Parts: sequence; structure tokens; C-alpha cells
Amino acid sequence: MSAVRGRDALKNETGLAVIAVVGLASSAWAAERRVPFWPDATVATIQAQIDGLATLETVRELGRFHRVHGSPGFAAAAEHIRRKAAGYGLEAAIERFPADGSTRYAHFRSYLGWQPGTALLEEVSPTARVMARFPESPVALADYSQDADATAELVDVGSGSRPQDFDGKDVRGRIVLASGALPAVHRRAVEERGALGFLSDFPNQTTAWSGDDRDLVRWGHLSPYQTSNSFAFMLSKRQADALRARLARGEKVVLRAQVRARMTAASYDVVNAVIPGSDATAGEVVLTAHLCHQSAGANDDASGSAAILEVARALRAAIGRGALPAPRRAIRFLWLPEIAGSEAWLVRNPEIAKRLVAGIHMDMVGGLLSATRGTFHLSRTAETLPHAANAIAQAFFDDVVAVSSRYAERGGDPRAGLAFPPGSRETFLGDVRALELGSDHEVFEESSFAVPMLYFHDWPDVTIHTNKDQPENLDPTKLGRVAYLGAGIAYTLAALPDAEAKRLAAAVQADGDVRIARARLRGAASEDKDDAALFEREARWSAGEALRSVARLWPSAAPAVKDAAAPSAATKPGLPRDARVPVRNPEVRGPLGVYYYDHLAQTLGPDADVDTALERRANGGVLFYELLNLVDGKRSVAEIRDVLSGRYEPVPLGEVGSALDLLARAKVVTWR
Repeated sequence: MSAVRGRDALKNETGLAVIAVVGLASSAWAAERRVPFWPDATVATIQAQIDGLATLETVRELGRFHRVHGSPGFAAAAEHIRRKAAGYGLEAAIERFPADGSTRYAHFRSYLGWQPGTALLEEVSPTARVMARFPESPVALADYSQDADATAELVDVGSGSRPQDFDGKDVRGRIVLASGALPAVHRRAVEERGALGFLSDFPNQTTAWSGDDRDLVRWGHLSPYQTSNSFAFMLSKRQADALRARLARGEKVVLRAQVRARMTAASYDVVNAVIPGSDATAGEVVLTAHLCHQSAGANDDASGSAAILEVARALRAAIGRGALPAPRRAIRFLWLPEIAGSEAWLVRNPEIAKRLVAGIHMDMVGGLLSATRGTFHLSRTAETLPHAANAIAQAFFDDVVAVSSRYAERGGDPRAGLAFPPGSRETFLGDVRALELGSDHEVFEESSFAVPMLYFHDWPDVTIHTNKDQPENLDPTKLGRVAYLGAGIAYTLAALPDAEAKRLAAAVQADGDVRIARARLRGAASEDKDDAALFEREARWSAGEALRSVARLWPSAAPAVKDAAAPSAATKPGLPRDARVPVRNPEVRGPLGVYYYDHLAQTLGPDADVDTALERRANGGVLFYELLNLVDGKRSVAEIRDVLSGRYEPVPLGEVGSALDLLARAKVVTWR
């Protein structure tokens, strides 16, 4: 990563781009510093500010709140974060955006909030017993359940999400037991067939450990758009299977469900805190975490929320006492309702959104491997948004691995190894990988906003969205290391002096060299010469664009980063062509799926076939997401195919064309 190539080695044989970096330091500087573009004293100052134990304590504090979107619990958690941020000396406030079922944020229609009270599920006969109680068990009652007092016989309907699940079964006036997706079960059982409500053991995400813990109770959700919701109680697999076995033996089971809860107009509350920058024209760096989820929701995502608060506290404290210079760019921190809050905030703050130069999103960052089975992943920015942030992130990631390994192998001062007793002492376990989806960074990186975002996340996590996502499963050492990563990257983007820009450019170039070399390796293994050419062409474009981002953010580096024309968008000779040019609908801004909102289902109908061959690929979700990001009113279908094939994986022209045809039917794009 530290090797620096000369001018001649940077020539692009295809003529698609020419990037030359001149006057850079030799590779020797990499050995002199922990992080290539900062003096060790600056890095040590950032490290010394971080407190993993304090971060874990914030997780415990947030875990007391049942943080459903638009609920009193979320509002209380938001106020808790605001108070803490203000107490650390940050400019902090809460922005509230209507969540009323009608207000729109671009294409996204907001949904209602929820005010839960109490709920009780009892078996009446043949054995009187309490089966579930809310709020004592926060996941016992599915979100957006409403008032009910029902005593009825229980009927097993299998999945309960398909019409055939009800063949030969009369569920009217009864309570059903189902394992399908909750909104679909409610639609089939309650709305269409008159059931009173249902019990659910809808399974968690699939991992290598799925099914091992039969006592996990999953956090469930009815539709926040369906104002006539009845109720759903969540059961563990053990509880549900025991009921199924009894019903299969012909036993009559009578239950009573009592619920006090209602859906109501509310707001998406976004906590917004800022460390001011010295140059209002220089843009801003943003750190985000979603504040929502069930209680305790410790790793998902009290951990990310606590970690960015620790970044804010640490940097503000160091800047306040003069240990670190004030940043040139402002550093903004956002605690949001997941995805929906990001969409609302970006749509309603267009001027701020334009100032965001790059950022970090943290979602699940503190899990103990032995408890959650999850390791840490740092996902790079989207391939449509190459950026210097990737090389910056790699440098700090390498530093965490180095100092933690040294401590684990030799002992010494735990703080020097970024260890926080009684937390773990192991080497930091994680990786840097390509774009992955699944959280708020999707909104920021969508081409309507185009903010390059790094994504910090643990995966897998066997406790996610269950009653067992508890603070006891988190590690203060890991939380501290992740907070240091975030603080180092954010402060670099915001405050790196111009004098260090050449060193950063060298690191960015080295990162690009690695990507180009890997593209050549892929090409050598490919039997398709056209694909091989696309691999290298797109790797060179990405490397060049990342260097151009250095020049944009540090103008003094511009003379050292000389770039000629960007690569041509022409299709490769010999490849099939589709010359149609898709154009974005300007009313659709942000991802097509916004938490509970599915734009394709809204426009084409809930039963429409929206499955595409492109999405059925192993990396299909990312491909479909980036497909829309590449629609700029200039690229043809064939050119979009070429970019996807070069940056991700070879895809047939027909798959790209069919996916765009689907988007055209949904009026997301039109054809020029």
C-alpha cells in the first residue's frame, strides 16, 4: 500500500484516463509514521482521548429505551443523546420531521408513529398461564399493534403469508399462529379472513448459527401504514413449536390477548450536533448512526450511536483544550431513525447535503465474537463514488491492527494497544471490503445525494433484532478501537493540513495501484478479453477519481495531482449494444426501499413481479442499487452494463436492460 509509482507507470494503455502524481515522497515515509499522513503525535493525541468504557456505558443508557420510529421511547433516547452532546460542548439540537402517513420526502411517503402501553398474552385453557408480557419483554409485542381484548381459539396456519396456507381452515374470530412475514400474515389472516390477531415466530436473519438458540424472540413489525392493524405477539421457536405440536395432536388451545397501544401521527426525530469548522466554504464531514431499534438493541445500534458520540466527545475535548487544531471543515454528527430519518433529513436539508464531502456510518460495531459471532467490517465507499476516504480508512485500520497485535503479543500498557480493561485483549479482528448495503449509508450514497460514505458494521450477529441483543454481549475494547478509527478518519477529512496533502495523495495512489493490480489479476483469470479490459479500465478510472478527490479537498495538492480526461464511456468493441439512454425521474431521490416503504410495490402493486435476474445474483442487491446510481441521462444501457461489469462482476446486457425496463414501468426512469 505504501509503494509509489513513477509517472510512466501511471500511463493508461487504453487511453481512457491518464493520472500522474509527481513530487511525492518515497515509500520510506510509510515506515516512519503510524499513519502515513499524520505525525505520530497527532495520532497519539486522538488515541489518548478515546474511552471504550464510557462508550459502553452510553450503550447501557440507550438500552433502557424501546426506540421504535416515532415512539415516546425514541424521543426520550434522542433527548438523552442531545443532552449528552451538549454537555460535551457541542452545538446540539433535535430536528423533527412529520411522520403522519401523508407527508412525503421526495418519493418516500412517511408512515405513522406508535405509542405502546401494555400488552399481555395468556393461555386461558387448558392450562392458565402467562405467555408474554410487554413492556417487561420489549420484543413481546410487535410494533404497530393496536388496542385489543380478544379471547379465542388458536389455529396454526403455517407460514400464513400465502392464500393456500388457509385452505380448509376457518380463522374468522380466531387467533392464528404463523411464521411468515408479519405484514403479509396480517393481510391474509386478519384483513382478508377475519382473524382477530396472531402469534409469530418469524425467523431471524439466516446465518451459520440459525436455529441453534431456540429461545431467541425476534423483534417484529406490522405495517406502519395500515391504520386498521390488530395485534401480533412474538414467540420463540421453542414456544411456537410447542404450540404447533399441541394443535397437531388435536388439542384445543384458547388464548386471551390484551393490548393497549395505538398508531398516531408523530415525527422522525434527528439529533444533530456539530463541531464547527474554520472555513464555512470548505464543506463538512458527517458521521451517522441510527438511534432506533428494540430495547436493548445494544449492538444494533446503540453501539454505533454511542461510538459516534464518543468520537464527538473526544475530538471536541481535544480541540477545546488546544491539543488538536480546530478543523477546517465542520464535523457533523447525526443520530437518526434508520433510513427513513436519513431520507427525511437529506431531502429537507438540501443545502447542508450539498456541503457534505464524505462521511462514516456506524451500525453494529461492538459485539464480542464469542457472544454475537460477528466480526468487524469496514466497507469502502460505493464504486460509483471513489474517494480518498478509502485510503484514509485503510491507513487507520492498519494502525489499529498493528497496535492491537503488538499489545496482544508483547503486553505492556493496555491503552497503547487500544485495550480497555476489563475488555478483550485480542488483536483487532476485521477486514476492509467492498460496498455492502443494509443501513443509512445507502441513502447518503444514492446518486441524488452522492455523499461518499464508509460503513462500519459487525456481521453476522446472531442476536440482531432479538431479546438477546444486550450490553453484556459488547466489548469496551472493540468499541474504543472503532471510535478511534472513526475519530481518526473524520479528523483527517476535516483537518489534515495542506502540508500533508502530498503524503495523502501518495497513500491514495498506492490504494489505486493495488486496485489496478487486482483488476489485472482478474483479467488474467478471465476467458473474456472484453471483460478483462473493462476490469482494468474501471479500476484506473476509480484510482484517478480518488486522486481527484484529494485535489478537490486540498487545493494545494492540485499541482501534484495532474489528471487528464476521464475514461470514455463507449462500450467495448465486440460487446452487444443497447443504445437506449435511461433518465432519472427527479421526483425519486434516495433508495427505492426506505425502511417499511417499497417504491416498486407502491407503484406496481404489492403482488407485482419485481424480481429480476440481476438481483438474483449473489451480489444482486448491490448491482441493482448501483445500476440506478449510474443512470445520469447520458449513459446508455450498454455503457451502464460495462461499468457494472468492470467495477463489480460481468453481467449480461439483457439483465441490465430488463432491470431498467422494470424501473421504467415503475416510473423511476424514462427513456430518452
